[in-house]
Amino acid sequence: MQMKLFSPPITNYSDFYDQSKFNLVWNFAVAILFLMAIVSISNYSNENYTHIPNIFAIAICLFVLIILKKTLRYKMISIIGTLCIFSLISITFFVQKNVIHYTTPMWMLLNVILAFFILGKRWGISLLTAHFIVLFFYFYFNLKSNIIGLPEMDQLDILNYIIETAIIGAGILYILLQYLKTTDYAESQIKTSNRILQEQNDLIRTQNNEKEMMLKEIHHRVKNNLQIITSILRLQSYEIEDKAHLNTFNEAINRVSSISLIHEKMYQSSIITNFDMEDYFKSLAMNIIASYSVEKEINIVAKSNLKSVQDKSIVPIALIYNELITNSVKHAFLESEFPEISVEFTNIDENIYQMIYSDNGQWKENSEDSFGLEMISIMTEQLEGEFEIIKKDRGTTYQFIFKSIDLTMR
Repeated sequence: MQMKLFSPPITNYSDFYDQSKFNLVWNFAVAILFLMAIVSISNYSNENYTHIPNIFAIAICLFVLIILKKTLRYKMISIIGTLCIFSLISITFFVQKNVIHYTTPMWMLLNVILAFFILGKRWGISLLTAHFIVLFFYFYFNLKSNIIGLPEMDQLDILNYIIETAIIGAGILYILLQYLKTTDYAESQIKTSNRILQEQNDLIRTQNNEKEMMLKEIHHRVKNNLQIITSILRLQSYEIEDKAHLNTFNEAINRVSSISLIHEKMYQSSIITNFDMEDYFKSLAMNIIASYSVEKEINIVAKSNLKSVQDKSIVPIALIYNELITNSVKHAFLESEFPEISVEFTNIDENIYQMIYSDNGQWKENSEDSFGLEMISIMTEQLEGEFEIIKKDRGTTYQFIFKSIDLTMR
């Protein structure tokens, strides 16, 4: 089989890290194969040098390259390769007699570093533990006898140790350089991703600001148009002489004004999609009271544990509140010395909301506005709710339960 040893085969790995690790395993096996062959050839006639570990190392490298070429699965091959190297190093410690094993622990270290980089922390720690257990056993059982039986070393033996140490050092350097390369690549990718995300966020922020301004402008124009309609209706109301018809006409004007006030608050809000409930309740009440020219000062108490309500839900709530305020102003406070209106909007359960409206006035019998009550019923149904009226000698209370409101909690 012909193989281009110095050129790793083409793989299907799209991930940079997988491709880098594959190339590392391939290039590492090729380098060890050639270097071990060179060392074995250079020590062919050296009686103090044993070639058996080198031959096994060359065989392991050939096996790794052949299987890697066929399968392209570097993780499986790395597991097999590191285990073979571990076995070779362990056997060398105990079988190769009368040798001090200067470089064998360095081969052990190289194998552990390779396992950490290619296979990860768990595999690296396991292999490190196993190597050191073998090393401790060697120190305890074989080190002393090996030292006693050491033959005299000549200059060639020292040269061999230097060459083998240099090979190990080159292997460690190569793995560390590959680690730095992948780390630099990761940092580069993170910086690139962060830059792209920042650009996208800036674009989204700009688009949101533009939409925010556009929506504000729409609310502003709608508010102006509704105010024009209100003004036209008020001018037309001056021609109505019948008081009952005039009151009905003014009530219609107030309903339009309550919707106009919604768009005015939206235009003034810093967050266009949210709506301040307490502020709106107070503002709407004051507008309606002013439109009826009430002589007595009516105290308005508004409470809510809801910070805001989405704009698509506020219109039916506003129309309900408008009718309630109108009824109270028209019918409840004729004989009240200190009139007061209170409204409380709360979340009582998941997706269930309660509004309690009450006044302290004294209502006359049959004083309710039938059209107003019908509108309250329709708007309540639109919010998937129901309501109950509780009348007392002093004051009337409306209790509402709503199940279809888009609200933002505090």
